[in-house]
Amino acid sequence: MSRQIALKYILPVAGVALLLLLAAWAFRLPPVAALTERAGPPVASPSQPVAQVAGYPYDVIQVSGRGTATGTPDVANLALGVSVTDKTVAGAKATADASVQAILTALKDNGVADKDRTTSGFSVYPAYDYTDQGRVLRGYEVDYNLKVTVRSIETTGAVIDAAITAGGDNVVFDSLVYSFSDTSAMESKARQAAVTDMRGKAAEMARFSGRQLGPLMVISESPVAEAFDAVREFAALAYDSSSFAVGEEEISITVYGVYELR
Repeated sequence: MSRQIALKYILPVAGVALLLLLAAWAFRLPPVAALTERAGPPVASPSQPVAQVAGYPYDVIQVSGRGTATGTPDVANLALGVSVTDKTVAGAKATADASVQAILTALKDNGVADKDRTTSGFSVYPAYDYTDQGRVLRGYEVDYNLKVTVRSIETTGAVIDAAITAGGDNVVFDSLVYSFSDTSAMESKARQAAVTDMRGKAAEMARFSGRQLGPLMVISESPVAEAFDAVREFAALAYDSSSFAVGEEEISITVYGVYELR
């Protein structure tokens, strides 16, 4: 009987205590208005278009435009060098030094300025032959790498011929890359085409969706391709009279815009 009486008084007291604890915890939480104010305006996730974010005071549309422009490169960039193997490091380096000096002189004689002839790399390492009996030291290899800028692009063939002739059998030719000394005019033309393309896409999307296109609210630019340098590698060299077709290269610019939809 005493146990029943005890439960009769304990259970209500426990219930009241639990309610007090819940009330105290709720009192510690910030009000809903404060949470909303702290959160700020809705933000779209990277994969979610702005127009699909609830809570914006207007509907918007995101669209991109792409414009291109072409031009004829006016600069040739050469990567070449020498590679010499000898029984000793001193012997290999002496021969390589002589070949490099001959190439630099030939470049200068063909109109390449000192600032446009750069030693871009130098290495010395042992060279091995691999046989059934194992690895056999063949000697030591010395490599020089040169970067050459030809600003009179019509002389590119003559410059290459002169460098190869001067370097002889030690010469190594890596690549020929055409580029532009100034791309500002081409960039402006491509940018104008990109904005026109973006505006046309936005108007078309608004019309297809039964809406009216409002004003442009945001516009930004991001380059798509750094096509200022286009690699033109060649497989064979005609030592007597080399000629190279420069052709045209393209640059591309993309712009991104946000328009209001009405």
